[in-house]
Amino acid sequence: MELILSNYGNVIATDNRSGEIYDIIKKGLTKGESIIIDAKDVTISTKAARIIFGRLYKELKEQFNEKISFRNNNDLFNFSVNEGISTELEN
Repeated sequence: MELILSNYGNVIATDNRSGEIYDIIKKGLTKGESIIIDAKDVTISTKAARIIFGRLYKELKEQFNEKISFRNNNDLFNFSVNEGISTELEN
């Protein structure tokens, strides 16, 4: 499954939008699909990244990198995702 984040806005920052994206990814994973996140032209807040990818990382653990991959992601996007995951793991 490919998820084009720009379909949800160029800035992903609200709890509602983050929850919606999390639910879409989770639904695909429960169907056994691998998820490709296309982050072209998208900025994500650290909080949104925590809600989406931090939760998924805690649930999937070492399978995270096998099940979820990114493309068209820039350094700022990667930083936010990594910080979001780190923050969630601290909780």
